[in-house]
Amino acid sequence: MNCNLCSWMLDPSKPGCVGCRPRGRGCIHKKGLCRKLANREIDSCRQCADFPCASLLLIEERYNRAHNYSFIENLRFIRSRGMPAFLRREIERYTCSQCGNYLTVHNDKCPHCGHRFPRKDRR
Repeated sequence: MNCNLCSWMLDPSKPGCVGCRPRGRGCIHKKGLCRKLANREIDSCRQCADFPCASLLLIEERYNRAHNYSFIENLRFIRSRGMPAFLRREIERYTCSQCGNYLTVHNDKCPHCGHRFPRKDRR
C-alpha cells in the first residue's frame, strides 16, 4: 500500500507516523504471516517467487471487498512499470478534486475537507 493513502498517515490524531517500514515494522499486515518478510529475505511481496501466496490472497480479498483496493494489482503494476509510475498513478487516483490533498483508501470521504468520494470510482 502507498503509505500516503493510509488512514494512519492522514489522521491528524496520529501525528508523526512515518510509515510501517521506517518504524521497523516491515510490511505490517504480512510480517507475522510470512517467514520471508519476517526474516527480511524480501522487502516486498512483489519480490517473492510465491507471489501471490495464500496469505496475500486473504488480505487481497478483504481489501477488495471493503475498500475496492488491490494489493496484487498494485504489485503487478510496480513489477511491470516501476515504483515511480505507480506513485504517479496513485496521485491521479487518490487526490481530492475539491482540496487537492490525498484521499485515504480506508474511507469514502476526504480526511482534509470532508468531500465524499465513492471508493468504487477510484480503480
